[in-house]
Amino acid sequence: MSILLRQFKQSFKYTGRLSVSDYRVWSLWLLVIFALTYIAHLYAVSVLNNNAAASINAVTAVYVFYTALLFVYVFLLFAIVSALVRRNHDLGRSGWFSVLWFVPYIGIMYWIYLVCAKGTQGPNAYGPPAQ
Repeated sequence: MSILLRQFKQSFKYTGRLSVSDYRVWSLWLLVIFALTYIAHLYAVSVLNNNAAASINAVTAVYVFYTALLFVYVFLLFAIVSALVRRNHDLGRSGWFSVLWFVPYIGIMYWIYLVCAKGTQGPNAYGPPAQ
C-alpha cells in the first residue's frame, strides 16, 4: 500500500527514477482502476438507455458521472506519464521515450518491456536508484 501512496504523491513529479517492482504494482493498480471505471461506464450507459425517456434526473446523473470520470482520467493521464518518465529514467533513457507508450500496438510491446526490464545498477544521469 505504501507504493501506491508514494506514487500518488509523485503523480506530478517527472524527475528521479521508478524501480521495476514499483512500476509493476503501479501498472496493476492502474489496470484495476481502468477496469472499474469501464464497468461504471457500462452501468451508466444501461441507466441512460433504460431511463432516458422516463426521467431527466437519470440523464443529468449520467452527465455528472461522465464529467467526474473525465477528471479522473485527466489525473490518471498525468500519473501514467509521470510513472513512464521516471521508469525510462531508471533505464537510463530520456523521458521522451514515454511517447512510444501512446503509439498503437507499439505501446503494448513497450509497456511489456518496461514491466520486464531491470533498471541500471547504481546512479545514472537521472539520480540514484529508486528504492
